[in-house]
Amino acid sequence: MAHRVDEVVRGPIKSKTVFPALLLHLIEEQPDHGYGLMQRIADLCGDLVAVNTNKIYPLLRRLEERGFVTASWEHSSKRARRIYAITALGAERLERIKGLMLPYLDSIAGAIARLKRELYGSGK
Repeated sequence: MAHRVDEVVRGPIKSKTVFPALLLHLIEEQPDHGYGLMQRIADLCGDLVAVNTNKIYPLLRRLEERGFVTASWEHSSKRARRIYAITALGAERLERIKGLMLPYLDSIAGAIARLKRELYGSGK
């Protein structure tokens, strides 16, 4: 089943699948605090996956409530921050999401490749 790019990247699939998978992936790579995760997402995705405090912190709380991540307080000289780490359950959930998400990402990649070939020819 094909999905429009805006549905996959900006619509319900993003909020239910792509964004949680990205957070779990980044936390699995390296435990981090919310602002650090926001910076890493911006570095990785630019403005393709726009994220702000109103999106990331509620999602981090939901992931914690569901047992996918744990949070502990880090007390630095500036202020206390919650550092998020993935749990075994979170790692399992991430693998499940990635398996389900791959067809959507392949669909996007295919559509972009076809558009690029159409506009610029096969040599570019």
